[in-house]
Amino acid sequence: MIIKKIYNNNAIMVEDQNNNEVILVGKGLAFNMQKEDQINPKLAEKKFELTKEINHRFEELVTSIPLDYILLSERVIAHIKEKSTKKISDSIYVTLTDHIVMMIERIKKGVDFDSLLLLNVKSLYKEEYNIALTAIELINHYLSMTISREEANFITLHIVNAESDFNMMQNYTIIEIITLIQEIVDRHFSIEQEDNRAYDRFLTHCRFFVQQIVNSNYVRSEAHSNRDMLNTMKEAYSEQYQCVKEISLLLKQKYGYLANHEEEFYLLIHIIRLST
Repeated sequence: MIIKKIYNNNAIMVEDQNNNEVILVGKGLAFNMQKEDQINPKLAEKKFELTKEINHRFEELVTSIPLDYILLSERVIAHIKEKSTKKISDSIYVTLTDHIVMMIERIKKGVDFDSLLLLNVKSLYKEEYNIALTAIELINHYLSMTISREEANFITLHIVNAESDFNMMQNYTIIEIITLIQEIVDRHFSIEQEDNRAYDRFLTHCRFFVQQIVNSNYVRSEAHSNRDMLNTMKEAYSEQYQCVKEISLLLKQKYGYLANHEEEFYLLIHIIRLST
């Protein structure tokens, strides 16, 4: 491979036989090397073959982050990709690497983030949260330090972010809305949440519903097939319907979103299952 850029003594960009840009990292990899020199990629400890856009963003990290942190983050991401059942975007190499470095430095300085907003992460994204817990264990082992399990909440969001078309702020908004919906339901009914499959299905429905709200580009269609059924059911389940209307009012007043009859119908179905 031909060296195209030398970032520092431990990181270079090369061009492969297909003219693709590849980032190689390794201790002393670029020692005594110059641009346009040939190098054996097997000398590198890790090779990053990312999409062009992500590659350019990853360059900034490579030039400013110690090699040990780059290698640690790659181990964590490889672990996440191995354990996840979903496709993980290359963007995680930028977002999670940056987060891990900041997290480690923050913990070393004794600075904690308030994770109250993220309390629902565990229930909303169970698979990703469990992967994040094992990632924390991996980091603890690698660095011989103690990182709180609460940090798994933040790593979970980075995993979710890499699985979807949503950015981090949109994921925060999704969690915020679902938390407010849960608070409304909790005020109306006493529901056991642990090991409750109906509650899990309700949260799954809420997650997809709220993702549509946050994604302002999606196409809405007002279905009329369930309008008569909704009118019938709201008479039979007046308390549950009152809960649905309170959720609809919240979405309208706080987020400017007007829920249609179809959306109210399916919310009502789930709340009836939870409360009866």
